[in-house]
Amino acid sequence: MERQLRTLLAGLGVMFGVASVIAMLAVGKGAKQEILSQLKLIGGNSIVIQPLNNTQSKVSFTKPSRGLCLQDAQNIKEVFPNLAFISPEISLKILVVSEQKWLQSSLYGIENSYFEIIGLHCKKGNLFSKNHIIGAEAVCVIGSSMEAKLFGGKSALGQYIRCDDQWLKVVGVLDTQPVITTNFENLGIHNTNNSVYTPITSLIRRFNYKKNHKAEQNIHQLTRLVVQVQDAVKLIKTAETIQAILLRLHNGQPDFDVIVPEQILKERQKTQEMLNYVLGAIAGISLLIGGIGIMNIMLTSVLERTKEIGIRKVVGATQIDIRNQFLVESIVICLLGGLAGILVGFLISWIIHKTMEINILIEWTFTLGAFFITIFIGIAFGWYPAKQASIQTPHDLLRYE
Repeated sequence: MERQLRTLLAGLGVMFGVASVIAMLAVGKGAKQEILSQLKLIGGNSIVIQPLNNTQSKVSFTKPSRGLCLQDAQNIKEVFPNLAFISPEISLKILVVSEQKWLQSSLYGIENSYFEIIGLHCKKGNLFSKNHIIGAEAVCVIGSSMEAKLFGGKSALGQYIRCDDQWLKVVGVLDTQPVITTNFENLGIHNTNNSVYTPITSLIRRFNYKKNHKAEQNIHQLTRLVVQVQDAVKLIKTAETIQAILLRLHNGQPDFDVIVPEQILKERQKTQEMLNYVLGAIAGISLLIGGIGIMNIMLTSVLERTKEIGIRKVVGATQIDIRNQFLVESIVICLLGGLAGILVGFLISWIIHKTMEINILIEWTFTLGAFFITIFIGIAFGWYPAKQASIQTPHDLLRYE
């Protein structure tokens, strides 16, 4: 009974080591995948300009600034006529109502260039037409999750939803995008599946309390302005030039921030990779401890079974036979612990995903890798005890007993 308990404890050491490795890999892979998804959502070679509030900026009231507005977008277009895209954006927190269902969401006033930058397409209907934008029509495009929540299994195309006090007709439903658990609104990254989009002209006219009839008459503060350059080499230089242009247009007031999201996310990716290495080292140490436990239990087993080994040698067992016997026992203990560790690792990863809302990514290579790791541990830490058992002579073994 005591021997079985020691074997169980040794197997548990391997189990927790393998489980920690799988959980760390799943979290690390999930974080890397999320960063790649974020890079895809902001589009390559992008620059994000956003206004700063009074507490963030050092604004002098002697030289007032009109803030970040549509005219700034037009001025940037004139200076950089060869930009890939430029997309002004205004966002509002709204209450969306349809039939008997309602939910809190965000409404984004955008141009079609926004969809081009982040690579969004409609799975149903179409994006905004030229007439929708010029006429500031009461239309919208919604995310796939928004359609499911508001209309269940029915199509949202042609239906009307109420956004605060305005009714908008659904003309398109976007493709489902990967879920982004971290919300980087300041980088232009948000959950598109739960959002509502309308032409920026429509938002300015219909959601503006000044009730001006022409959108261009409203000096409406933009939430952000996204610029995409064609040449990645010119990205930083373009960002610096845009900052200088906006400073001049805003009477020298630094009431805005110019961000290169790609740089920020790549720095975050480097930090995440370093964290993954640290976590991997910790998981490796736990595996090492499990392996030492296996070696300890096997050495104890050799001492306890000297009579058995001696009798086997007397009846003709070779050194290889004895060595292989203990190696197989070591590998079996590690494999059983490893298989349990794989299941526990998957369970821990799922719990982390559900409780902490962290993306995880489990690949089949994790299972295959864990399988070979446990075999390696069994051989590496079982070799010395197996060798010690095999080199003893029958005379010494039986005399010791």
